Amino acid sequence: MSPLSLRSAARRTEISAAVIFPPVDNITHSLVGATLAELALPDHATPAQRRTFFVTGILAANLPDADLLYTRITPPPLGSLLHHRGHTHTLGGLVALALLFGIAALLPSVRRTIEPVRGRWWTLVAVGLVSHLVLDSWNSYGVHPFWPFDTHWFYGDSIFIADPWIWLFLGVAAALNIRKRTGGALLAAALVLIVAGAGWRDVIPVPAVVALALGALLLTLVQHRWPARRRSAAAVTLTALYVAAMFGARERVRSRVLATSAPSVFGSRIVDVVLSPEPANPFCWSVLSIASSASADVIESTRGTASVIGATGCGEHESTIAWEPTIRQSLSALRERYARDCWTRAWLQFGRAPELRSDGIGDLRYGSAEGGFTWMPLRAIGDGACPANLTRWTPPRTDLLGAPSS
Repeated sequence: MSPLSLRSAARRTEISAAVIFPPVDNITHSLVGATLAELALPDHATPAQRRTFFVTGILAANLPDADLLYTRITPPPLGSLLHHRGHTHTLGGLVALALLFGIAALLPSVRRTIEPVRGRWWTLVAVGLVSHLVLDSWNSYGVHPFWPFDTHWFYGDSIFIADPWIWLFLGVAAALNIRKRTGGALLAAALVLIVAGAGWRDVIPVPAVVALALGALLLTLVQHRWPARRRSAAAVTLTALYVAAMFGARERVRSRVLATSAPSVFGSRIVDVVLSPEPANPFCWSVLSIASSASADVIESTRGTASVIGATGCGEHESTIAWEPTIRQSLSALRERYARDCWTRAWLQFGRAPELRSDGIGDLRYGSAEGGFTWMPLRAIGDGACPANLTRWTPPRTDLLGAPSS
């Protein structure tokens, strides 16, 4: 496939993924919360305790996304870019969120239910909240969990934003653990419809859809007679093994990228490699190489597609890595804009792969910079007031900007 065809196919996948998959995968967070609740429940739990634990687990696993409620305090797109995965996605923020559960525990009905198992309940709250940060750290979007002590971003670059294989491991156990068959069937049907829709829209390859279906059938046959806690423990174990394997695959792909980097006529040095597996295909990865040369005044950003195993993982080209045309921009122009424009300076608290154009700035991690959710039109420098309610995250590209790394 030609570079142009590769780029068009990748763009179609990104658009379809944005439609089918939520911006932040709360499906996975909810399945994790339900699985943790099953593991935390005491033997011979009462129906009231089961309900309380499952509601608690799912809420705790999702609550850090409450930051979506206040992103409008800063003008778009800065509000979403800076506040989502912001303060509620930090260890300090989790302490504040835990206080909300403490308030809920004072309600008479909740207090009576959890009193005999208070230790287990608080453990579920803590692990559920932390699980959200752990899961969000696996992908290329990033988190900065150690605020207020450290404001740097950390990127796992190993798991797609919504991974159907994790849905498989956790979802089969969760569906089988629901005591009402109707509820279990509805959960299973919802996951099947989402995966089938992704396959229909060419977001997930058809072979992957078939493999997921066979995997779900196999897990159901193996686990349907197991006790609920054993199913949940197996789900966590399978998920952990899968994630560990994906981190190993990331290192293999990274080493291939560094050994076979996109050619540069400026002698640029690679400063970052952004990696993400294709949806439901752990053998094919999207690659974004970012290189720069101060002497040549250039930033070079090059997308590619890399196969984990030989040259067959992606099934669409014959080389281990297929590179697209390089996007080049002026390093000094980005630095000048950062120094003189408070809007761009705020945007660069988020942008890991910035593309500065004459009319705006966007992040190349998410397809074409222009028109995506990260795109910010540029104003004339000094035109109007600076944006309100800004954060103080360390810009990911301090290595290019010459900004203090605090």
